[in-house]
Amino acid sequence: MKSRKKTFVIASLLLAFFLFPLQREATAKTYYHVTLKAFLDPHNLSAVEWAWVTLVEIPKTEAYPEQAALAESYGGSLRGSVLAFVRAAAWRSEHKYTLDKRCKDRPAEMEISWNESWNDKVYAIGGLDNPNNLDELNFGFTTRPILLQNKRWFDPKSRTYVALGPIRMEGEAAEEIRGDFILRAVNYRDPLKHYSFCGKQWVKQYLSEFNHFHLHEEFYDGDNEISGQTLGKKHVVYHVLRTSSRVHPNWRRQRM
Repeated sequence: MKSRKKTFVIASLLLAFFLFPLQREATAKTYYHVTLKAFLDPHNLSAVEWAWVTLVEIPKTEAYPEQAALAESYGGSLRGSVLAFVRAAAWRSEHKYTLDKRCKDRPAEMEISWNESWNDKVYAIGGLDNPNNLDELNFGFTTRPILLQNKRWFDPKSRTYVALGPIRMEGEAAEEIRGDFILRAVNYRDPLKHYSFCGKQWVKQYLSEFNHFHLHEEFYDGDNEISGQTLGKKHVVYHVLRTSSRVHPNWRRQRM
């Protein structure tokens, strides 16, 4: 009798496993893993920034429940999806270059430099805004409110931003701080960009190439990967992977 009962339980579990695969797939999440490499100096290809971002697809009805209810009350529906923020990181290489200037009416060079640094805070969001084409993707770095993976909205500007100023070394001239240091879409732990010219030294806030970067792309022919680059004022190479896996395959790795 015990043997029959055990066999029945096993058979029931196997039956449930095979009868409801579609339901499991329907509740599976879709992740978008973005890898970006920005070239900072056309004369030095080792001067770069890297960024890694993971987003997760959430229906707009869940991201905007009040708007969805309003649309439904008028007989409509809120379509499309928001790509909610899971995590992000960025890195920049050390770099130094000079610009030809004039100091006291004589030819001179201005030296500009920054140190290698990882990010402290990176903010990005995306969306599938065309309900008639779920392969059309929008992505960008932003300081506007972003949807988190827990379906709560977060305003990056609500978080205190503290920037460490220049550290004066004994025997060296002090660096003056110029301009404002404010929260950006990409914020490095070392936010300083150093200037030296005409006997003066000063620092400004380093502005990442990703701060105003936006991407509008499309997955073609059922493919789940996008690769491309932007040319012009900003040279950025990018890769987007759409997958059911939460793991970013290139996380903090300098590879595409």
